[in-house]
Amino acid sequence: MYHHTLHILLLSSDPLLEASLGAAAPRPGFAHIITADHDPESDAQAQCAGADIVLLDAPWLEYLPAMRQAVRSGALFIFAGEVQPGAEYLPMLDDIWLGPANSTLWDFHVARLLDAVRQHRDHDLATLHLNTVIDLTTDLVWFKDAKGAHVKVNEAFCRLVGKKREVVEGRGHYFIWDLEPEEYAQGEFVCLETDQIVMNSREVGVFDEVVKAPQGMRQFKTRKAPLFNVDGSVMGTVGIARDVTDIANMTAELDLVLQSIPYAVMLLDADRRIVNFNERFRKLFGITDTDYIIGEKREVFRKRAVERLGFARNGKHVKMRSAVDGHERVIDMYEEDILDIFNNVIGMICIYRDVTRQRQVEKRLKERANTDELTGLFNRHYFFKQIPVTLPLGAGLAYVDLDNFKYVNDIYGHYTGDKALVLTAQLLRKHLRGTVIARLGGDEFAAYFPEGCTEENLCTCASELLAAMVEAYDAHEAYQGLSASIGVVLVEDQGLSREDLVRRGDLAMYTAKRLGKRRYCFYTTSLE
Repeated sequence: MYHHTLHILLLSSDPLLEASLGAAAPRPGFAHIITADHDPESDAQAQCAGADIVLLDAPWLEYLPAMRQAVRSGALFIFAGEVQPGAEYLPMLDDIWLGPANSTLWDFHVARLLDAVRQHRDHDLATLHLNTVIDLTTDLVWFKDAKGAHVKVNEAFCRLVGKKREVVEGRGHYFIWDLEPEEYAQGEFVCLETDQIVMNSREVGVFDEVVKAPQGMRQFKTRKAPLFNVDGSVMGTVGIARDVTDIANMTAELDLVLQSIPYAVMLLDADRRIVNFNERFRKLFGITDTDYIIGEKREVFRKRAVERLGFARNGKHVKMRSAVDGHERVIDMYEEDILDIFNNVIGMICIYRDVTRQRQVEKRLKERANTDELTGLFNRHYFFKQIPVTLPLGAGLAYVDLDNFKYVNDIYGHYTGDKALVLTAQLLRKHLRGTVIARLGGDEFAAYFPEGCTEENLCTCASELLAAMVEAYDAHEAYQGLSASIGVVLVEDQGLSREDLVRRGDLAMYTAKRLGKRRYCFYTTSLE
């Protein structure tokens, strides 16, 4: 990771010490350069300016104060000799190697010196790493002792509290957060309780904490862990806190938006678990106050909706029973993935729109567009849409026109005439099942037989229908003059068009009228 060259200045005439220094193996990450000076009269002050370690013996002691002034910060001064230095020099020395000149002793001291320098360098590097890392993060980082004093904090912590690091470190919550005495006494906004929890449990804890900062109340998502002494006892805690105030505010704003949307809305995470929903969703699916569905898999919730509400999905449409009144509801469902800035799916929004009334209105409009308002039969337009452009062999048609209908209208009025038309429609439905029946206009009706017809069964149907109509009309005094003329057509020509089919039915019907009414006439080419 690092490489450092130690500059060692030897101010001694001891050849054994110089030999031990020269023979010493450099420690990992280190190299050393040894400069020796045996003359106490030389300019030692100039030589030691760039030294990391200065080894000196008794003749050099008088120059120690001046050398101490000239040396770089952190340099070590070590006395190596047989006589202990005077008391006035001791504060300026970092170590003393006493003893008679001895290779073994000097080898021992040199080895310990190099190991100590490397350990000190490793410690400085570890401290640098720690400080750099905790200052790099935008989260708050702190170390506390067991009594709650802040031993170390990062720059983000200092920025939030508005105090410098040297002011914060060593102080507790009362001072750092500018708490009122009663707030501190009550433990409010202090976070000491969670410190005690992790120290007692001796495990990592995750907490939601509120702190009173100079910028106002702040909410944090905090992780705390105990710190242990070498004997296993707890000596304090370390904490990392993420300021989630803005996220919490966004969540509140999201809730407000969700509640204001006029449709039922559900939010899912990337695993399709429910993370939020609005009040309309709760009402639509009958979610009670005791139903806690946050975090529940969507499939689990849907299964329960199927069981309780008959929830059934068909593409983007859903049918279900209302949780309020039990009536069937038709729901349009809109789903859209939620993507992050890298287009990764991180969730989904599901919107449910109750379109029951809309579908009912559309159905009624469609029925009105396709049916005759008075009789409820198909109208002329829809009738022609239901008949193939080119007719299959074996298809048939009954073209019905009421006899003497104008007389009923003139004598008894249009209301009675309308009643007669409604009765006619009922008779057609009853006796011509499996056909497409329409009121073509006025008192004209038609029934299309899609397949399997013969001349015989078409004539039988027409005969039975006529008999039923006469019986029904004769039962009412106002309808006793009514009857019907029916034109019957069988498709026997390959490629016959629907227009020709209706034309032939109309021709056969008018033939029946000319023959005296109250009868049916089967179409033949001789009628042309």
